[in-house]
Amino acid sequence: MILQKEDIYYTSTLRKATAALTTETFINVYNYEWAALLEANYQVIHDEIIEHFEANKTHFNPYLSGVLTQGTGKWRSFGFYFWGIRASDQICKHFPETIRLLKQVPGIVSASVSVMEPDSEIKPHFGDTNAIHRCHLGLVIPCTLPEVGFQAGYEKRSWERGKLLIFNDAAYHKAWNYSTEKRVILIFDVIRSQYLHQKLWICSRVNAIMWIQRIEMRYLKLGKLLRTQILQRFIALLIYLNYSLFRRKFLWL
Repeated sequence: MILQKEDIYYTSTLRKATAALTTETFINVYNYEWAALLEANYQVIHDEIIEHFEANKTHFNPYLSGVLTQGTGKWRSFGFYFWGIRASDQICKHFPETIRLLKQVPGIVSASVSVMEPDSEIKPHFGDTNAIHRCHLGLVIPCTLPEVGFQAGYEKRSWERGKLLIFNDAAYHKAWNYSTEKRVILIFDVIRSQYLHQKLWICSRVNAIMWIQRIEMRYLKLGKLLRTQILQRFIALLIYLNYSLFRRKFLWL
């Protein structure tokens, strides 16, 4: 599997990808059988997350050090699953019902809470890979378009409380909150059905790229070397082997 030619794109190659990548933007929510389950349990998820947010605001860290926003702290996040790796029990114990519900989503690999502060925007960007569909569940939505919204490709949509919004993370996308209140959503990533057999390798590739990005931000001169596909694949292979040999340490959904 690892050595086969891939039709999957990752962050490092999305900008070079063909235009066909962007033809899939928003996804029909009810293509997924589990969508109705999560929407029906919106209030449970909302109460767990908002209660934790109000009591532990310092747990929510600026996303990507403010690279995609104007000013640090405008976009904050708090994760309990990241590309197959589970956060500590000390964190996850606060979200028992949310995690129980997410475990019923086949192919899920990441889950986090995203907070956009008032009068903020997230710059247009590509996501991690076209191998996933990214899912947003609206928790606190101050208002709708045009003040608050999300755009994938050329299409704009509003979040809705208790409703899912699903899109291809490889599409060029952005978000904004020009209201006077914060916007809070639950984000989770689901491997697309045709790539489920590559789930472990996809997680390895993305984690390798994230690891390289962190090094690159600290040591700028290494940027060109670190961005080579050969090195990225080599690091991903090491992570893949680590996952495979010590999988028990990574508490998968």
